[in-house]
Amino acid sequence: ERAKGRWHDWIDHHVDNAFMLGEADPLIDYFREREPQRLHGIMTFPGDPTTEALTASFWLKLAAFLEADGLPFSVGEVRVEETPTNTIVLTRASFDPATCGLGERAWHAAPI
Repeated sequence: ERAKGRWHDWIDHHVDNAFMLGEADPLIDYFREREPQRLHGIMTFPGDPTTEALTASFWLKLAAFLEADGLPFSVGEVRVEETPTNTIVLTRASFDPATCGLGERAWHAAPI
C-alpha cells in the first residue's frame, strides 16, 4: 500500500502533464532564461524522450522508491502502453538498469 501510494503520488505530481525533452534540447535554455518557474514541469532524458526511455525511467524510479522505503520487493516488470498497438515491456530478463544509459545519479534513480 505504501509503495503504491508513493508511486501514484509521484506520477500525479511529476509525470502527469510533464514536458519531456532531451538534455541537449535548446528549449531547456529558453525556460532557464525566460520561464524558470516552469522548469519543475520538465522531465529530461540523456537522449530523446522516447517511450522506451520513459519506461526505463519508470523502472529506475520505482526501484529507488522500494529501496529507500526498505521494502522487501523488487521490480519485476514495467509496461507502458504508448498506443493500443505499441506497448513497451521491460522485464528482469530484458532490462539491465546499469546499461540503460540513463545514469545512476539522474532524477530517474533518485527516491524523491
